[in-house]
Amino acid sequence: MREYRPILYALLCAALLLPLATSGPAASPPPGDRSEAGSPSGAQDAGLAQQVFTIRYRSVDEVYLLISPLLGPSGSIQTRPGTRTVAVTETPAVLSQIALQIAAYDIPPRSVEVSVQLILASIGQGTGDAPPPPIRGVIDRLNALSTRWQDYRLLGDAQVMGTEGESSLVEVGDSYRVAFRIDRVSDENRLIRFKPFELQRREPAVEGMERYSSIMNTVLNLKDSQLFIVGASKMERSNRALFMTVTAALQPPQP
Repeated sequence: MREYRPILYALLCAALLLPLATSGPAASPPPGDRSEAGSPSGAQDAGLAQQVFTIRYRSVDEVYLLISPLLGPSGSIQTRPGTRTVAVTETPAVLSQIALQIAAYDIPPRSVEVSVQLILASIGQGTGDAPPPPIRGVIDRLNALSTRWQDYRLLGDAQVMGTEGESSLVEVGDSYRVAFRIDRVSDENRLIRFKPFELQRREPAVEGMERYSSIMNTVLNLKDSQLFIVGASKMERSNRALFMTVTAALQPPQP
């Protein structure tokens, strides 16, 4: 029996090692072979290509939100804020659509001329003088909405050139100012979005410090060059009311 022991021992070891060679887990591919989109064969086998877009004027996060709905199940986007680039992996047809979307969206900020008027309306008997030309059309529109106001007075008007994505501040008359930010301009719909748009009134100074209180703070979506009228506040038991007109006129795109 002694001469068979080495042979039995060798057979036993082979039987124990056999499952390790046949039923173990599959080897993981090296990190460089993994597809970001989850495709098992990589971008080339799936008919995908990658294109890197450099974003000049908008934020890469905004571009990401713009083009994400265009992606197919195998597509992917990688944003790189540091270099202001967006890398997209997709089919050539989808990449062409994305390129058109980005080209139409990533344009220089638009300039908008903003005109503001403040008009004080009251119930009491007016002076009998004709209102100044700048507010005659506004008075006609207000009278068409309500006949309770009998006298109108222009408290102030102002014009300022604003820029998309930036904040502006302009004095209107002696006691008011308007602070706003042009949040977005839509060339397709000719809409200008203000967020926020705030009317502020000067209050008596305290220890020599000028103070303003907010009497209206809202979000406005205005059509290009269309007059917008809003009731800003009521005063003294509604015997007087302050109306504000706002007109936002898009300027031609910069070359």
